[in-house]
Amino acid sequence: MSEPAATGIDERTPQEVKQDKELADRLSALIEDANAKVIPLCKQIRTHIENMKARPDEDKNEDELTKAVRPLLEQVEKVLNETNGAVKGADPDNLLTRTATRNYKDHKATPEEQRLAEALKVMVEEVQGTVDWAKNELEAFPKAKKDLGPLLDALGQPLVQIVSGVGLVLAGVLNLVGKLLSGLGMESLLHGLFAATGLDKIYKGLMGQLSGAAK
Repeated sequence: MSEPAATGIDERTPQEVKQDKELADRLSALIEDANAKVIPLCKQIRTHIENMKARPDEDKNEDELTKAVRPLLEQVEKVLNETNGAVKGADPDNLLTRTATRNYKDHKATPEEQRLAEALKVMVEEVQGTVDWAKNELEAFPKAKKDLGPLLDALGQPLVQIVSGVGLVLAGVLNLVGKLLSGLGMESLLHGLFAATGLDKIYKGLMGQLSGAAK
């Protein structure tokens, strides 16, 4: 049975509106805190690779590069895993998840949801953007790429769990993230992230539902 078209009327109760706002605020704080930690780490990763690439061939040292970048990637993964756990803990009783699918069709994005979407956009842009960039740049360093490749790939799992976790609780936020990235010509980052972790069907399903609800 097909879902009814969006009415444009917010059918949530005042309590549901309050709960959604509070949850979006909690999640935004978690994501923004994580971004404050991972953005400097991502910049360091890029700097180390760029500096090594700029050296004369005789001075390039792949072991040195691996030694410098490995702990940074491990720190990023740690932050993402901690954030994923915190996101799951933000709605422990799944009270809001049950109504999320209905709610995204019933109201326009609130400022709280827009803030959350922006924070997620930054996280995907920084982390997945750095992963894709590093994989490309490390083509010049085959040994380092072999050593660091699994660590780069490992970042995708907690990242997609964070994004999909938020999307399952506040479904409309995922649509906003897609639009924000699309506006930058970077929607492929989100799709690629889900595809790389084998969850592209979930991504397509969620985005398909959201697109259909918006018509």
